Amino acid sequence: MTSAATKSRAAQVVLIHGAWFTAKLWEPVIAELAVLGASAVAVELPLAGFAADVAAARRAIEAARPGAVVAAHSYGGNVVSAAASGNPSIARLVYVAAFLSERDEHPSTILADHRSELLDAIRITEAGVDVDPAKARHLFFGDADDETGAEFVTRLRPMPLTAGDMDYDGEPAWKSLPCTYLVSTRDRAIPPDAQRSMATRADEVIEWPTDHSPFTSHPRRVAELLHSYIP
Repeated sequence: MTSAATKSRAAQVVLIHGAWFTAKLWEPVIAELAVLGASAVAVELPLAGFAADVAAARRAIEAARPGAVVAAHSYGGNVVSAAASGNPSIARLVYVAAFLSERDEHPSTILADHRSELLDAIRITEAGVDVDPAKARHLFFGDADDETGAEFVTRLRPMPLTAGDMDYDGEPAWKSLPCTYLVSTRDRAIPPDAQRSMATRADEVIEWPTDHSPFTSHPRRVAELLHSYIP
């Protein structure tokens, strides 16, 4: 297969999930993008440490078509800020209720400063760091019906205790690339005021009355937004 043919099949949109989540939760958006004629890939982060997550995201971004749109959710925002650093071929970064941080800003500090309900739901277990399932439904999937929300909770995975070590080389990608921030105004995990504070660093800010995971509750709307940025 020629290089041109390979690129023609490469993804136009790269989707990065957040802490405890899986790539499968992006599937409704991928399906909607396909209807719109766009190819997309959701990266399965190993959740084995920040460096490993960044490496997985970087591989997918580098394999994408030039001019790709990269969307990140929650913790995935920090991953993309590192993974896309120094990559000028990206058309736009889209932070979906995500951490849009300086290198020396830690998510736990941002959450504490804004009194996030998530901090009271985090547990330390033998498997690592997870979220109390009884609280995860409303924290992450508040717009879903009870049955769907409960199903989504079963897909959550633990994070390693070392997940908070987020050092990387280079400047955050949002400093040099076009950047949109989507504020979820009904988010109970990353409070809307925390999102608005971080969103001042983006060149475009959009607010939707959605929960922490609009790609599960409003996949068509998210797909249309991402599709609008494809060159």
